[in-house]
Amino acid sequence: MSKTAPKKSFYIGWQAEMPNAQRQAIRRFIIPIFVLIPVIAIAIVFFQKSFNDHTFELGKLTTIKGVYQANPVPILVADPGQVPKGVSRNILLVGYGKFGAESIMETIAARHGKLEGKKLSLEGTLIYGDGKTVMELTKKQDAFIKLGATLVPPKIQYEYANAQTLRGEILDPKCYFGVMKPGEGKIHKSCAIRCISGGIPPVFRTLVRREPNLYEYYILRGKDNQAINQAILPFVAEDVKLTGNIQKHGDDWKVLYLDPQDIALLPKN
Repeated sequence: MSKTAPKKSFYIGWQAEMPNAQRQAIRRFIIPIFVLIPVIAIAIVFFQKSFNDHTFELGKLTTIKGVYQANPVPILVADPGQVPKGVSRNILLVGYGKFGAESIMETIAARHGKLEGKKLSLEGTLIYGDGKTVMELTKKQDAFIKLGATLVPPKIQYEYANAQTLRGEILDPKCYFGVMKPGEGKIHKSCAIRCISGGIPPVFRTLVRREPNLYEYYILRGKDNQAINQAILPFVAEDVKLTGNIQKHGDDWKVLYLDPQDIALLPKN
């Protein structure tokens, strides 16, 4: 005598009750999902790299008075008390959006005369972190407020007489020091390339000590103090090794002069 095959339950969505077999199958699937979702979320938060504490004062314009330096890149050496406590007085100037400040400062100079070594006031948006300060000239040429007397420009201090070889990453300082989080690494590569190709001075970051993370930063220029933005684009946001001569400008910004041919990509781990 043949056995009758067990009857399979069949469920239609508009029925009032779901058959017990389907209900148990869905329960076995749904309950682990609701348990795993918070566990995965906690794991992602716990293990992901935390953002830095860099600041971008978005929507807040600040007027800074100081001495202007056009060489090697536009920098405003702020008077004491002009910047927030703990923020560097040597302010790297950048333009609005993904552009450098050179053309803006040239336009201002065409209207008001030579700016190099003079006291002037500029209005912009402050960006700062890790001991460095950047200011976006948000209103472009209208960032200019006032021109003062000519002062003695700060002396350039030679830190190393011989070429140095360093390992690190080429960044765009506007995003890295506060505008974007994260403003470094592969995830930010395309944005950094656009910023640097637009004239924002490239900055090289090298790790000095791992615990705590202590970095040194260098503005990159060519051997003859020319801009090398376009030449270094293939190396932006990559692990690189480069060789050049270093000068110290002001109290904190250092400039590394090099030939782009002396930059090499390091093997990926």
